Amino acid sequence: MASISRCAGGRRSERPSPRLLAAAALALALALALLPARGALAADDGCAAPQGPLQLRVQALQAAHAQAGDGLERARRAGRLGAAWLALGRDDEAEPLLREAAAAPLAAPERAAAAMDLGNLLYTRGQGADARAHWAAAAALIPADAELQARAALNALRLRPAAERLPALQQALPQVAALADAAARARLALNLAAQAQALAGEGAQDEAGALSWRALDFGRQQALAAGDERLAAEAFEGLAALYEAQQRPAEALALAEQGIAHARRVDARERLMTLEGRSARLSAALGDDARALRAYRRAVEHAQAVRSDIPVRYRDGRSSFRETLAPLYLGLTDQLLRRADTQPAAERQALLRQARDTVELTKQTELADYLRERCSVDAATRAVAAPPPPGTAIYYPIVLPDRLELLLQTPAGLERRSVAIGEARLRDEVLAFVAALRDGEPLLARAQALHRTLVAPLETLLAQERIDTLVVVPDGVLRLLPLAALHDGRGWLLQRMAVATVPALSLTAAPRSGRRPLRALLAGLSDPGPVIDKLPADVVDAVLEPGAPPETPARGPDGPGAARGAPLDAQQRSALREALALPGVKAEIESLSTMLPGKVLLDGAFTLQALREQLRDEAYPVVHIASHGLFGHDIDSTFIMTYDELLTLDGLQALLQGARPRDQALELLTLSACQTAEGDDRAPLGMSGSALKARARSALGTLWPVADESARLVMDGFYRRLARGELARVQALRQAQLALLQQREHSHPFHWAPFILIGDWQ
Repeated sequence: MASISRCAGGRRSERPSPRLLAAAALALALALALLPARGALAADDGCAAPQGPLQLRVQALQAAHAQAGDGLERARRAGRLGAAWLALGRDDEAEPLLREAAAAPLAAPERAAAAMDLGNLLYTRGQGADARAHWAAAAALIPADAELQARAALNALRLRPAAERLPALQQALPQVAALADAAARARLALNLAAQAQALAGEGAQDEAGALSWRALDFGRQQALAAGDERLAAEAFEGLAALYEAQQRPAEALALAEQGIAHARRVDARERLMTLEGRSARLSAALGDDARALRAYRRAVEHAQAVRSDIPVRYRDGRSSFRETLAPLYLGLTDQLLRRADTQPAAERQALLRQARDTVELTKQTELADYLRERCSVDAATRAVAAPPPPGTAIYYPIVLPDRLELLLQTPAGLERRSVAIGEARLRDEVLAFVAALRDGEPLLARAQALHRTLVAPLETLLAQERIDTLVVVPDGVLRLLPLAALHDGRGWLLQRMAVATVPALSLTAAPRSGRRPLRALLAGLSDPGPVIDKLPADVVDAVLEPGAPPETPARGPDGPGAARGAPLDAQQRSALREALALPGVKAEIESLSTMLPGKVLLDGAFTLQALREQLRDEAYPVVHIASHGLFGHDIDSTFIMTYDELLTLDGLQALLQGARPRDQALELLTLSACQTAEGDDRAPLGMSGSALKARARSALGTLWPVADESARLVMDGFYRRLARGELARVQALRQAQLALLQQREHSHPFHWAPFILIGDWQ
């Protein structure tokens, strides 16, 4: 549920929520606020990803469909194109084409294929009755086709209650075995095995597992008899998975290797990706690290070849990054780092570079997963070749299940340190520290403990290279952690160096000479106006009843405001305006306007139309928005408040891109507001990813709500130093934070640590 806290002094809540994402709320805000409207990526950005075989097939079929006239040939080509889109997981594109083919007076096999595919699509959307109808219609078109009848019947079993499904599947296996065609027997046996395995996960472990094994082994035999290498590879992989689940790694590895042999014969790259990944994991479990490294390298090579064919989200909602790609990248990184320990200096550097490049690839893919599209990430990716400038180090903390790896790149090269702390313990320590930070509690012991884990192993290297700027590529829970707030027993890390954050070095804008004048659009909302009546019901409830349990956010067809029920009464409206007031915003905007030339939109002047006109008419290098951002569980339920309207993220993204020339990129976007949200530690990815999509070089925000006076002092100090043009962006921020730290009433890191600069730090 999107929510917002009532802030003491305008921003800080009296008892900040310890929820996980609360520590990253504004990072999420900044991230999402910069996202361009989905589908609105500028045409000249293109999509730099190599095209996989499925993508290439779709392109060829699209061309054929476009060239077809009206009539049967067009419908025939629509069915083929719809099936290809379906294979890519692009159901919205597939559905109208499949409906066109299924309704056309085509030959029975073509109509049946379209109807079957349409039923499968509808099933994945939870439309069981419609799916059943289409499967039945497909079967009715060719009553004499035994395979088609069996496929329709097997598909329909998915809709039966779990208690009925297992006996029905057991009865279906002999029917499958009675089919005349060996390839058909193999295909349907593998279908049946997958259903049985799903039942094993629902509790019927022994019987369902045994049925799955029988169906897979039968499918393997039939695939070999038919000479179908792809089906054979699928069967061997299914058997390998069963044996691995039973903790029989040697047998599982042998089965995986047989599957690899079959998949290689037909260059089935996606199957090779998963089989080689399994082989690598099993080899590592058996202690054969050299074999594991070779297999992981092959798996990642295959993954890169078919990456554009893999949907960002599978039909059941699972992330392809988390389920498929991340384990491969993480496994390869792990093996590269292990091997580097035993190699001479030159080979060691080569292995560490490969590990770094794999981490960079991981970060690129994770960001694409967060954004649910790849083109903007691929278009922004650049090679990481040159070492960082003198005084700067790039820091890659890599969270592995059993340990923490610290990879540091300085002008002298790459160095690696390993820390014996597991992922679960590290997560607990970081979250406890962040909660203490947010609550303003004593935290020196925790700050020192995390410093010993994250910084102390690198102290000698940092001193040798005289590092004064640490650029962090954070991983997992470490995205919630302000590294500058760690303490070595003598002082805070901030007092020794500036700390910047990037999603990946390969996704950070390259340095450029010269500086543009800091002309800024300053927009702020201290006292909300008619927008109060546009707030969705779940947000109103969260503000007026902050102790109520969260609910799934309502959303209407027109965006977050469309779900409003009964109009607000006068008492509710008054309470909302009081709760959402940000009295410190006025002073913040007025103070910044004395040092930054440009335009001010404050309260009643900060309407959606005024913002649209300003961003349309002038390419401001700096956009600073101080207003509530209310953030739900997804992009669709997230928005920012202007005086009169809810500004959706699609709207803001389009405004920030607009007709802005490429040589006038948005230099800096700052969002300054108070909000909380629920989610996970991937939320801060949004700031970086959206800045990337909006072509903003840097984004500035906070990791938790802060008091008005602290925000005003840091923003004033940052912009004042930045306007002089004497310091890098991150050094300007550091100096502003240090000035706050030196004030006794603001010396606790609650006040100065949450400010974070993401992107171009120079």
